[in-house]
Amino acid sequence: MRVLMTTRILDAQDPIVGFTLHWVRALGARVKRLTVICQEMGAAALPGNVTATSLGKERGLARAGQLAAFYRAAWREVPRSDVIFCHMIPRYAWLIAPLARLHRKPIVLWFTHRTPSRELRLALALVDRVATAAPDSFPIPSPKVVAIGHGIDADLFAPARAPAEAAPPQVVMVARLSPSKHYRTMIRAAAQLRDEAGMEDVRFVAVGGETPEFPRHRAELEAEVARLGLGECFHFTGGMPYSALPALYHRSVVALNLSPPGHFDKAALEAMLCAKPVIVANPAYTDLLGAHAAALLLDDPEDAGGLAARLAALLAAGPAARAAIGADLRRATHAAHSLDGLMDRLAALLREAAGQ
Repeated sequence: MRVLMTTRILDAQDPIVGFTLHWVRALGARVKRLTVICQEMGAAALPGNVTATSLGKERGLARAGQLAAFYRAAWREVPRSDVIFCHMIPRYAWLIAPLARLHRKPIVLWFTHRTPSRELRLALALVDRVATAAPDSFPIPSPKVVAIGHGIDADLFAPARAPAEAAPPQVVMVARLSPSKHYRTMIRAAAQLRDEAGMEDVRFVAVGGETPEFPRHRAELEAEVARLGLGECFHFTGGMPYSALPALYHRSVVALNLSPPGHFDKAALEAMLCAKPVIVANPAYTDLLGAHAAALLLDDPEDAGGLAARLAALLAAGPAARAAIGADLRRATHAAHSLDGLMDRLAALLREAAGQ
């Protein structure tokens, strides 16, 4: 099978989409040929049957130049591909749809987000199938949609070979700095943990960059930290290279993901694969949590008191108890969301769309 893939960035060190390169390598191992069209490209070592064309954003090429480059590449590659796989960006699906229809090539879109934009609705009308991570991670009901899990490199995100928890204990959340990620709940819970549980030595690490939609959110969060007197125990790192995340999880005793329903974030799964307890606020994770759901699932992402109570219990439980929870989460997440498992399911979906 020959696959043409579109995506935004191909860069191993990108803090948000560095995982895409792992997807490309794994999918390339399951097909005869994989050609990638990306908007920009950085460090990206590729196997022999995979080629990539950048639209030139990293070189400063303007949008008109990028669009011309897109159609040059698409005009060349669509006829010699069996199926087109559009990763996350609905715009690429409807930009390439005329050529796909001309050459009778099916389009499969991967998308996980809860916002039903106009671009997404147009893409849904034009593609043949949609793959998403979980039943609630695609915002528009359609018979075209199939949930096939996330795909995370379980060799990269793996338990530490030796005990690596930092002292004093560290709690981490990896998410972009957006109100939907509920960092304010984390901050308020940190204050309650100090004031009501007497746990003054816990450190909190917030890993994520600002977004264009909320350029002042970090300043607002830092002001809240200062107001509550948490400056000594709360640290904003900004974005972090994707390859650095496993070591960060290893040093942490607990990870948080406070995204609401509709945001089935892979960051929570990455922490689970590192065998760390993860407190979440989306019931879509319930099956992975298993017997630990009561200890790890918040009913409301704004429930700072509930978060503080769960953190206090996990911190008091000790390393052995946390390791046992983490081991259970690792097993469940590996079965449902490992990169190899997802790529097997995705390759099967692409073959089905291509009639092979």
